[in-house]
Amino acid sequence: MADFGSISRRRFAHLLGVGAAYAVAQNRILPATPLKAAESWLPFKPAPGAVRLNSNENPYGPSPMALKAMTDALGLSWRYPDEHADALIETLAKVNSVNRDQILLGDGSGEILKMCASAFTGPMSNVGNRPVTLARPTRGGALEFVPGRGKMIVADPTFEAILNHARVNGAEVVKIPLNRSFAHDLPKMLASASEGLIYVCNPNNPTASITPKNEVREFIDKAPSGTMILVDEAYLHYADSSDYESVIAMIRNHPNLIVARTFSKIYGMAGLRCGYCVAHAETIQRLRPHQTWDSVNIMALAAANASLDDASHVANGRRLNSQTKKFVIAELNARGYQHIPSQANFMMIDVKRPARPLIDALKDRGVQVGRPFPTLPNHMRVTIGKQAEMETFLSAFRQVVSIAA
Repeated sequence: MADFGSISRRRFAHLLGVGAAYAVAQNRILPATPLKAAESWLPFKPAPGAVRLNSNENPYGPSPMALKAMTDALGLSWRYPDEHADALIETLAKVNSVNRDQILLGDGSGEILKMCASAFTGPMSNVGNRPVTLARPTRGGALEFVPGRGKMIVADPTFEAILNHARVNGAEVVKIPLNRSFAHDLPKMLASASEGLIYVCNPNNPTASITPKNEVREFIDKAPSGTMILVDEAYLHYADSSDYESVIAMIRNHPNLIVARTFSKIYGMAGLRCGYCVAHAETIQRLRPHQTWDSVNIMALAAANASLDDASHVANGRRLNSQTKKFVIAELNARGYQHIPSQANFMMIDVKRPARPLIDALKDRGVQVGRPFPTLPNHMRVTIGKQAEMETFLSAFRQVVSIAA
């Protein structure tokens, strides 16, 4: 076993550089090769042991250009990340056609969600159940009153981290069930709106479903100006439906709209932790006090900036995910198992019985899938991994459903 403590920084950088160069060479081969052959050339191999299909990670890893950028940044790791943060903000502003002061970086989009919950949700007063009014001192010492914080409105089920942050703030959390199409029930969410925050995860986690673009547009147009709307677009790169679109363009005319993005999914950087949000400059200023100083590390910043220059990596990741998902769907359909239509890099399979025992049985066979969700007890969330990983999953799935039958 290698003694990593004995590897010098120069040697480590050399090894990373070799890996990055190798990855670049293999990436040129990917578009013209069959699925299995393409995967065999990738430098990222599944770790020995369990097959991890439980966290919606991108099994193909970061862009080769991101690997090289991290290698180059090793020698700068003694510096604070300010310059790299400024460079990424500049790039993101251009990519999204907004001003620099409309971008806020985060330690993954998870930090963005936490900041939004901290800034816009909180306890209600005992007088008329109104949001607590906040006051803060200005530079001159006078008190400046800011909009009150209120309840959190979310779909059920949806990504739950932001719910926990709101509860820590003492906020009321209102859950609105998804509709029959597994889309957000936006009219009901709107009917519950008051000062506070509405969270829309689109495509949604854990269902991998989308809320149609026309419904989202109408919802944003009708929402009260005092209600903040956070649209989480973590999985937008996987969505290929003509009924889906990003809402970043709507920010121009809606000061109460925030859009969160992440480099964890299609860019394969879940372990590096880098995300961002786009909003009006005034909204960004309300979020800043809730952020940890220099929360995004220099390696993540360098990798994120390089990733934005590698369009082929995004296209390859989307293509491989789509092909493997189609293979899994065909195998499941052949055995009579349906799923919620997926617009993400995971899927929710209707196993036609309580999913918990099957999840446990799969884990015993070395296959980890998502946890059960109370509102969808007969559904199992499965990340789309590499072809070999999905073949392992399907083999284990056939075993456990046969035993449970």
